[in-house]
Amino acid sequence: EPRKTLARAGLVQSVCDDASEIGRDVVCTGTEHASFSGRPLALRRAFSNLVDNAVKYGQRARIAIDVSPTRFVITVDDDGPGIPGGEIKHVFEPFYRIESSRSRDTGGTGVGLAVVRSIIRGHGGEVALSNRPEGGLRATVTLPRT
Repeated sequence: EPRKTLARAGLVQSVCDDASEIGRDVVCTGTEHASFSGRPLALRRAFSNLVDNAVKYGQRARIAIDVSPTRFVITVDDDGPGIPGGEIKHVFEPFYRIESSRSRDTGGTGVGLAVVRSIIRGHGGEVALSNRPEGGLRATVTLPRT
């Protein structure tokens, strides 16, 4: 996919809007208008995967966008159980699933986060997961402004 100049916040906001339209509990804040060069379909897939995971495993997604002169930081918070500390480094591996998540209700094959990491790194960024002190999981995506 060729790179295009796009509004970062607009792309993330559209992912949030799409999820809300189908009844998911998703809120997006901090929608600054700043341009970014990237592959829009790939980025949309990455952010959709993060929002879908937040809703699937944490019942809701709270997305915050922070823009500085040099980077974008997008956080996706949920209210789920988080991930056991020793598992966080493994969930980005293709086909890796946390044992307790192997359920017919949640489905999945364990490739979503591997895809997210590949797309974000392909844009010169990074994605990290952390358990929030108040409960739930936070996915933090950092992308350079180019």
